[in-house]
Amino acid sequence: MTRIPTASGTPSIRHPRRALALCLVLGACGPRADAGKTAEAKPAAAPQLVRVAPLELRSVRRSIETTSYLESMHQVVVQSRVSGRVVQVLADEGQKVRAQDVLARLDDREARATLRQAEVQLADRKVRHELATLAVDTSARRVESARIERDKAQAQFDRNRAIDQELISQKELDDSRFALDSAKEALHVAELDLRRAEVEVGAAANAIAEQEARIEFETLRLAEHVIVAPIDGVVSTRNIRGGETISPTASTASSATPLFVVVDQDNLICYLRRPQRELPLIVGSKQVTFTTDAVPDHEFHAAIDFVSPVVDQESGSFAVRVKVLRDDSRVGLLRPGMFVRARILAEDEREALMVPKAAVLNEGSASVVFVVRDGIARRVVLDPGLEEREHLEARNRGQDGLAPGDIVVTSGQQGLQDKALVEVSKT
Repeated sequence: MTRIPTASGTPSIRHPRRALALCLVLGACGPRADAGKTAEAKPAAAPQLVRVAPLELRSVRRSIETTSYLESMHQVVVQSRVSGRVVQVLADEGQKVRAQDVLARLDDREARATLRQAEVQLADRKVRHELATLAVDTSARRVESARIERDKAQAQFDRNRAIDQELISQKELDDSRFALDSAKEALHVAELDLRRAEVEVGAAANAIAEQEARIEFETLRLAEHVIVAPIDGVVSTRNIRGGETISPTASTASSATPLFVVVDQDNLICYLRRPQRELPLIVGSKQVTFTTDAVPDHEFHAAIDFVSPVVDQESGSFAVRVKVLRDDSRVGLLRPGMFVRARILAEDEREALMVPKAAVLNEGSASVVFVVRDGIARRVVLDPGLEEREHLEARNRGQDGLAPGDIVVTSGQQGLQDKALVEVSKT
């Protein structure tokens, strides 16, 4: 390469390709140095301001809350199965009654007369039966007498037939044969009379049984004229006043006119309907508590005594029947039909790590919280358990989950990234 001096004293390069390569090298080096200076000059990102809350480790119990109405285990509509005029009303609404206490009386004079007539007819049929029995005895004696006569005639005929034909006339032999035939016919007639008399005795006995059944029916019908309480309880409804004539409106007692309604207030129940996913929780539980607006600020107790063995196909729910426990003096204030808020205690008391619901973010099907440790937000996928009004149980505890003493972000976590720097608000 030839160097040519210039006016400035700087040698010039006579080979243009080498000069171009040198320029490219110098151009590449210049921008890299500038980029390094720009990176060093860019400031670090400021921590994101958040609010936090500590996790709580406390005693909890899983419960299922629902609403329903109280019912009486025994509530009976008292109806009349016979027609009649009400002559006496002995019970009023609100009155306590015992089973078989008389509530009202109907006019039973016609029923008594019918029963008396049936009793007279029974007596007549017993007389007929006795006469038929006497006829049987008489017929039996006639049969015995006819049998004796036949045997005598048979013996006479045999003797005559054994005599030498030269010593007895043909007429005498024929007469003995005729006497034997007559005796046999008389025995046959007597036996028929005895059979007829025995049939009449059976018919008379059947007539007596039929009449006794009628008397039993009329006796029951007469008893229906006295309206009695079917159970121990309280008369909640009275639909008769006295003097009116009542009558069943249909052939079945279920359609008859209701006279009284008797309610058992000492045995109250409540039917709860729950979705099928709660079946494993409820099957193992026994204790139930409930409240009602009628007795504010007081908690009553009940017990599950029936869980339906089937699930309704349309609603996907099953029935639970609970019975109110009479372990409290204020239970007497409860009444059928009251609205109640029930809580089924599904498990025993235990300790749980509770996370504020404000800290939980829903990312699809996952629940996520951010835990602040050394000024850095750590994203943790929550394994939720027991849910309360303002808290949710964290079941994933330990190194990869949560622990007592952790603080979680409750405000400002929207857009927060895992391992991001955060600053805890003092307010």
